[in-house]
Amino acid sequence: MIKQETINEILNTSRIEEVVGDFVRLTKRGVNYIGLCPFHDEKTPSFTVSPAKGICKCFGCGVGGDSIGFIMKHENYSYVEALRYLAKKYNIEIQETQLSSEEIQLLNEREALLLLTTFASDYFAENLHKHEEGIAIGLSYLKERGFTENSIKKFHLGYAVRQRDAFLTYATTKGYTIDNLEKSGLIIVRQQENNISRFDRFTERVIFPIHNFSGKVIGFGGRTLSTLNKNIAKYINSPESAIYHKSDILYGIFQAKRAIQKADKCYLVEGYTDVISLYQAGIENVVSSSGTSLTQGQIRQITRLTNNITVLYDGDSAGIQAAIRAVGMLLKENLNIRIVILPPSEDPDSFVRKRDLQEIQDFFAENEKDFIHFKIDVLSKEAGNDPIKKAEFVKQIATDIASIPDIIKVSFFVKQCSTLLGIPEPVLYQSVNKIRLATYRKEKLEQTKENTDINLLPADTEKFKLTSNSLEPLSISEVEKHILFLLLNYGEQIIEILDDTTCVPIRVDQFIFNDLDKDGIEFETLLYQKFLTIYAETAEKYSSDIIPQLKQNLDQEMFELFVTLVDIKPSPSPLWESSRIKSFINTIDNNKTKLHNEILNSLQVLRLLKLRAIKNTYLNETRKANEEDSLLILKKLNDITKIICDIEKDLGVSYR
Repeated sequence: MIKQETINEILNTSRIEEVVGDFVRLTKRGVNYIGLCPFHDEKTPSFTVSPAKGICKCFGCGVGGDSIGFIMKHENYSYVEALRYLAKKYNIEIQETQLSSEEIQLLNEREALLLLTTFASDYFAENLHKHEEGIAIGLSYLKERGFTENSIKKFHLGYAVRQRDAFLTYATTKGYTIDNLEKSGLIIVRQQENNISRFDRFTERVIFPIHNFSGKVIGFGGRTLSTLNKNIAKYINSPESAIYHKSDILYGIFQAKRAIQKADKCYLVEGYTDVISLYQAGIENVVSSSGTSLTQGQIRQITRLTNNITVLYDGDSAGIQAAIRAVGMLLKENLNIRIVILPPSEDPDSFVRKRDLQEIQDFFAENEKDFIHFKIDVLSKEAGNDPIKKAEFVKQIATDIASIPDIIKVSFFVKQCSTLLGIPEPVLYQSVNKIRLATYRKEKLEQTKENTDINLLPADTEKFKLTSNSLEPLSISEVEKHILFLLLNYGEQIIEILDDTTCVPIRVDQFIFNDLDKDGIEFETLLYQKFLTIYAETAEKYSSDIIPQLKQNLDQEMFELFVTLVDIKPSPSPLWESSRIKSFINTIDNNKTKLHNEILNSLQVLRLLKLRAIKNTYLNETRKANEEDSLLILKKLNDITKIICDIEKDLGVSYR
């Protein structure tokens, strides 16, 4: 259990822009920051971070929260896990006792698997440095490859011994279950008739722990060092699990993310050792696709940090083909791509080990090519003088150009390609546009098919809106929420109300509470009434800076409502701040009268809807009442109708 004092220290110390900035490339926009949302695919940034309010919010998908909430959603952590993460980030000490075997079994599956993989990583690392076999075989192999002790510790490398159930036996004695060992992929279970056999997945292998973006161990790669069995796979990886999805993970991303942000560039390689060798040589902004074809999920990991990527693959034909495939996928994500092809006999690991940092950097600088030059070099060699093959590779390049979302980049690449290949620009444009149009039609067709396969919900009722002569159908709940929006975002501002002939200044929140109390109005939506009460109690204790205090008194449900209500506005251009523009364009943000009217109208609309509901109740009662009771009800109906007409007149609307 973490003490409340520690939780408060974590909340007070953590800065939302720093926490989010570890996962999302943020750009300052006025007082706020913006970036691409990590919770859904988008090309235009809609994810806003407000340091002043201490929250983030996506205006595309609606996801938002504070530092803890962001980590919980992004890393799929529990509340306690998120607290531990932030405590570690800000060097806040949390006193925790070691979990017993009974406590381990009470954890949920994800927590249990993360605890197990961390335990396994430590076990393999200890084998490497303390087990006789690990030192003699594993550590000596790594030293022969030129890996320093610092690099071994940085990437937490380890060793799995030859004994086939060594880890299984050790883990079960520490309280880890067979079920979770199998789910994590650390052991293999086989059943033949009535016989069940269990054994370690990794044996006699150097172990490469795979970390997620925040540094949690989620899986492993293992390189065999056995020379007895020639048929054994050189590398094996953890299987898919609740915490490990290979297509979304880049090896080295945790170690490299800060260097990538700082350099605004990422090197992409294929293997584990490629990453470590480059990192050790001084090029720390490097990640690996773990020996598999690049995926969209892996590309999204990179776009969080930079738009600039250099593909650094082996110089053999397989490496070149892998680079061609990677280029096609990267272009679709609108990244700025460079390609470096190493000499035919080299891979990044072997290349780096033979050179110092300056030589490596010089080679990269001299041999980096954009995708046009790279493809022309590769495809022209394959095509030779064959006109049919030449036409085909021009189509391939046109297809790549057509996949780029940015039309300005498209125009530059068309011009460049035209110059290099001697093909008129109009011809290339015709080919590119034809491909883009075909792709667009295909996507629209698929989208239409998807829409016909599902039951579409009716469109949402238009948001809070008053017109000159009618009140759009609104629910009481919608109006209550709008009043909470005004309360939360403008509560501490001062407006002026007319008291007889004098203008009296009053805070917005006090005005709202006075108006509601005057008629004894409570919100019908229980969640909204609870929020209103908490705000009122907080405002009684604190006369200013209510929002920071309010956030500390909200449970999870209340905080989620808080995030939907809070208004994060982009900072206006200096042009909008000029008095001339302000006098022309008035909003509730820069005009106190408009703000007052908006609040007053919202409260009156709430009264109107409540009175309409009461009137309908009385109308239903008249149908059942006797003659004497009907007369009393009719009198009440007349009184209510008069009040309704007065409110409608004030609002300038009719609600029939």
